[in-house]
Amino acid sequence: MVAEDSWDGKTRHHIKMVLGVLGALVGMTKVHYSRTAVDSWTFRLHYRVTTTFCLAAAALVTAADFVGKPIQCLVGYKSAPKPITTYCWISSSFTINSTWPIPGIGPVNKYHEQTFHAYYQWVTAVLFLQAFLFYLPHFIWKNLEGKQVDLLLQDLNKNLIDDDSKQKRENILKYLKDSWGLNIKYSMGYFVCEILNLVNVVGQMFLIDKFLGGIFFSYGTKVFSLLSADAELRSDPVIETFPRVTKCTFRKYGASGTLVQEDALCVLPQNIINEKIYFIMWLWFIILTIISALQIIWRLVLYSSSYLRVRLLSHRAKMPASLKLEQTVRLMHLGDYCLLDSIGRNLDPLNFRNILDGVTMAAEEVHEATAPVMDSYRPLYPSPEVETLPRKRYIDQPDLATVIQ
Repeated sequence: MVAEDSWDGKTRHHIKMVLGVLGALVGMTKVHYSRTAVDSWTFRLHYRVTTTFCLAAAALVTAADFVGKPIQCLVGYKSAPKPITTYCWISSSFTINSTWPIPGIGPVNKYHEQTFHAYYQWVTAVLFLQAFLFYLPHFIWKNLEGKQVDLLLQDLNKNLIDDDSKQKRENILKYLKDSWGLNIKYSMGYFVCEILNLVNVVGQMFLIDKFLGGIFFSYGTKVFSLLSADAELRSDPVIETFPRVTKCTFRKYGASGTLVQEDALCVLPQNIINEKIYFIMWLWFIILTIISALQIIWRLVLYSSSYLRVRLLSHRAKMPASLKLEQTVRLMHLGDYCLLDSIGRNLDPLNFRNILDGVTMAAEEVHEATAPVMDSYRPLYPSPEVETLPRKRYIDQPDLATVIQ
């Protein structure tokens, strides 16, 4: 009775701990309206949604280990001793290519091929590694950006009524004018981090395929094909990939020094959770790869088309695009445009409209300052000296000497 009460107390403690972790993960998915957005919603799908999914899956697998047992083995008709169960968990169990009497297990002979399953020991660690890798591009961009937009806005995006809004807009315009043409790191850094997102999700698909023994790429398609196959003829790919029951061979020396082999039957309840996690992961990774690739294509088209850049800025400001704005954006460096676009993403249309008007005027001053002065202009090939005021002579006008005579 005391043992049961202590076990229940430990179980409640583990459940509370896991629920606390899950509550913290849910907090990561909340939309923080007061924060300054310096990335796209596609970027947030990587470091917020996917990272949270990996951490939640790791917490779920860990909770299953705490509440229940990750592996239970039988030797004969009795529960296996703890050393045998621990050995089978550490050294990994295996299945054979047999469907009778139970898929994956049965007598082993020379015609059977053994498939060892060692991944279940490392599922939690790999999920944490995946979460870190999905968060890494955001961490790099966060350090490259250095809260530049947040400092520029001076909380202008957090207050509907601000008595110092005019002065804050002037500070933003002054910085944009002083840093004109010097913000190339802003655009290139963000674009490189978007490429890292795509490389990361594709690389993780290869990583998980290697981790699961080369079955991840075809896992989802096999599950979908299972739904349309005949119930009597189909083979369950989930059972083949994540077996519930496996075999384990434990060898020990007997009392007289003879090698004794114990054949253990092991149950892996954790695979019931693993099969759902990796099916959702397979489906989500494909969707995320397509979205990330389309985002990079959109970024390249946007960088190469001044027309789209003008339309995007005018859309954020809720104003028609003027000729001066089109000329300003056409002559603007990509780094300056990306910084201006990040400012517009966080400001209300009225404030951003004033910023665009100021940027247009500042751009005229910048280009006028860099244009050649009229008195300093010299042609590349000087023409022969001619009279500054050439005289005009009409055909019908008589010669002055003839008139005098």
